[in-house]
Amino acid sequence: MKMSLRAQRSNLLSFFLVFLVVGFCPAWAANPQVCHLDNCVSVEVVSKEADMERGLMYRTGLDQDKGMLFVFASDDKQLFWMKNMHFNLDIVWFSVDGRIIYIGQDIPACASDPCPVYGPEQKSRYVLELNSGYTTSHHWAVGDKLDLKGI
Repeated sequence: MKMSLRAQRSNLLSFFLVFLVVGFCPAWAANPQVCHLDNCVSVEVVSKEADMERGLMYRTGLDQDKGMLFVFASDDKQLFWMKNMHFNLDIVWFSVDGRIIYIGQDIPACASDPCPVYGPEQKSRYVLELNSGYTTSHHWAVGDKLDLKGI
């Protein structure tokens, strides 16, 4: 069967729109997640310096099964503080291959300056902030493998 010129143009336009949506979709459309076994956390991904410095400051909480993933350009000793935080966190440091190298559990919001800093002696590529108690209730442990999806 021969397609009319109008149908060919319509098909071409549809293909082009699908290509734009799938090929160039923004990060938020991919639903980025960090997964541990069969448990996944939807994450807000930050990699720009200003966004990393702000992190979760001034927010009143995180939704259940949500987190903030900090993506660094290279492996280094990543130190975090809890300045201007309104809730406690579990913070997970992990390597470029996805292995958990350190978990800071129930890290308290900073009550007064100077705020303490937290982090492992080992270098990491990623840091994940989660609601306090999340890593315990979902049985996350040092050495476990995390998978990045849509990131």
